[in-house]
Amino acid sequence: MVHVVTTVSERGILTLERIKVALTGRCETASFLSVWEEIINEKRALGKAGTAENYGDAYRCFKRITGFTYADGFALDSAVINKWIDGMTERNIKSSTQGIQLRACRVVVNRCIGEGYMMPKAYMFGKTRDKIKIPAGSSRKGWFLSVEQMTELYLHWKNHDIDFPIHNTRRKDNPLYAIKDEKSRTQRYQALAMFLMQYLCCGCNLYDLALLRYNSFYFESNGRAFRFIRHKTEDETVDGEGMEVIVPIIEPLKELLDNYAAEPKLDQLVLPFIAEDAISVGEERVRRRVSDVNGYISDRMKKVSAAIGWTVSPTGTYARHSFATNLHAAKVPRDYISDAMGHSLGNRGQITMRYISPWTIEDRMTYNNLLLNLDNKKSDQPQENITIFESGKQAIFEKMHSFSEADLKEALIMLKKKELQQLEQELVAM
Repeated sequence: MVHVVTTVSERGILTLERIKVALTGRCETASFLSVWEEIINEKRALGKAGTAENYGDAYRCFKRITGFTYADGFALDSAVINKWIDGMTERNIKSSTQGIQLRACRVVVNRCIGEGYMMPKAYMFGKTRDKIKIPAGSSRKGWFLSVEQMTELYLHWKNHDIDFPIHNTRRKDNPLYAIKDEKSRTQRYQALAMFLMQYLCCGCNLYDLALLRYNSFYFESNGRAFRFIRHKTEDETVDGEGMEVIVPIIEPLKELLDNYAAEPKLDQLVLPFIAEDAISVGEERVRRRVSDVNGYISDRMKKVSAAIGWTVSPTGTYARHSFATNLHAAKVPRDYISDAMGHSLGNRGQITMRYISPWTIEDRMTYNNLLLNLDNKKSDQPQENITIFESGKQAIFEKMHSFSEADLKEALIMLKKKELQQLEQELVAM
C-alpha cells in the first residue's frame, strides 16, 4: 500500500480518487476506452486524420475482440492484450497490421500510466519473456522492381503497346486482363502512369501526389522541379514544418505530366483528378478518396502485369522501395536517397535502409555461384603466374610489418612521386 501511494504521489497530485483507481482499476470519470477516444480526437483536431483513423480502427478492433467496456475502467492486463492478439490471428489479420494496432494501444497505455490511471508495473509491452512483444511485420525490402523492369513499364506506357483483348461474352476462357471497352484501356494506362509518377517523384506516396501543387518554387525553377512537404513528417521535425522533398522533373516525368497534369497555375493542384471534390471537404475525406484510388491503381496494375506476362503485381509500396533500392544499387549516396525520400532527420539512415534491398537477385546469383567452380573458361593469365604474383605480394606485405612509421611515410611519398611522373609522361604524350 505504501508503495502504491508513493508511486501515485510521485506521478501527480495525491488524491483519494487516484489511489482508488490505482488499487481497483476503476474510475467514475474516465476509463481506458475514454482515454483512447480522447487521443483519437486530439489527433483529428491536429489535422492528423490518417493517424486518427488508424487509432480508431485499432480501438474498434480491440473492443470487438476483447469485449472490453467502459465499466472495466482501467483493468487492463496482459491477458486482455493476448486475447486481442489471438483474436486478430484467428481472423487472419496480418502481423504488420497487428503491429500498427498494438502500437496505438501502447500509446494509450502510456497515457494512462502518465496520468496516474494505471500503475507503471501494469505496463505489459516489452522484449523480455514476461512482456508482450509487438510484431514488426514482414520485411518489404524485396518489394522492388529493377531499373530494367521500370523501364519496360515506362516504354509500355509510352508506346501504348500492351495487348488488352476485348472481353468476349460468348467465351468462358477470357483472360483476367481482358477489357470491356476502350474506357477500361485508358484507365489502365492512367494507373500505370500514376505508378510511374510515384517512382519518378522520389518514391512519394499517392497522398502526397494528390496534394502536389504548382507553388512558387515550381515557377522559380522554370518548371524544372517540384517542392513539397511530406505530409507524414509534419510533426517529426523541430520546427514542426515537416521534411521537404524536391522532385527534379526529368524528361520521362515531364512526358507523364504533359499527358495527365493540369495546366500550371500558381497554387493549383498538379493532378486534381486524384482527390477530385474531396479536396474542398477536408483531410479525412481526401484520405478516403486517395485510399479508393490506391485500390483502383493496384487492381489495374495487376491486370497490366498479367497482360505483359509478369507474375508480380506492383503497388505503391513497390514504387517507393524501387526508388531507394535502384539508386542504392547505382552507388548514389545514401544521404541523397534519404533527403529525396523526405525521411525525418533524427534517424534518417535507419529509416532509409528499411526501403533498400542491399542485394539484387543478380548480386545474389553472382555471389552464390562462387560456391562451386563450374566455369570452364580459362583465365588469360597462367595459373602459375598468378600464384607467383600472389606469393610475391604476400612477402611484401609481411616485410612492411617491420617498417617504422617514418619508413611507411617515405614509401608512400615514393609511390606518389612515381604516379606524378607517370601522369606527366601521359600529358606530354598527349
